[in-house]
Amino acid sequence: MQLGVPLGMLLVGLMVIQWRLALLTGSLLSLLSAVVILTLAQGVRPINWRLALRIEDVRKVVRAIGVKFGESSGFYAYTSVILIYFNAHEVSDLLITSTISPLIFTLIVSAIMTRVKPTKVLMLGYAIFSLINAFMFRINPLLLFAFFGMADAMAYTPQSLYLVSLFRDDIKHIGAGVSYHVASSLGGLMTYLISILISMYGLKAGLVAAPALLLMSCIVSMIALLV
Repeated sequence: MQLGVPLGMLLVGLMVIQWRLALLTGSLLSLLSAVVILTLAQGVRPINWRLALRIEDVRKVVRAIGVKFGESSGFYAYTSVILIYFNAHEVSDLLITSTISPLIFTLIVSAIMTRVKPTKVLMLGYAIFSLINAFMFRINPLLLFAFFGMADAMAYTPQSLYLVSLFRDDIKHIGAGVSYHVASSLGGLMTYLISILISMYGLKAGLVAAPALLLMSCIVSMIALLV
């Protein structure tokens, strides 16, 4: 799961260079994943359980969505609208930096997670995310995407531990799964919103909206961590 982000960044970089090859590679990886899942699922007995939701479970789902929302918003925006914007200005080595940075920091954070609580790493990750969002167009693009790799690794890697820990044993997997996918969908909507603002009101409006919206999403996630 943790390596999915840097591998996705490799496809993003390939997409900019050769979009047909990137789509083909992504399709083949999806097909391979389906084969692996079906192979592992053979012989697995279905789990007989009854879903018994409580009010506290709904609150935890909302909290989990809030915690992931900031990372999803930032990841989708940085790897699409923002990356394309800076790449159009022919920033040297931008694709290499945006691809290698998440990979390196994901491996580092994965090692750190054996000694540090997920909440501390998440909070620090969102603090860094907030800073780079606030100064998005005021710092060097290469430095921006290097810090993006660090912040996203810190906000993404602990999620698999943190989200599951929120729920009681009988619903922890479905609770974490639903929260993860809903937050990912909501985060993806931020990219569409930024794109719509750019198309309707021009590039300047988009340059103002992107940092503001992404900073807001990080604040939402930090609040969700604290409540």
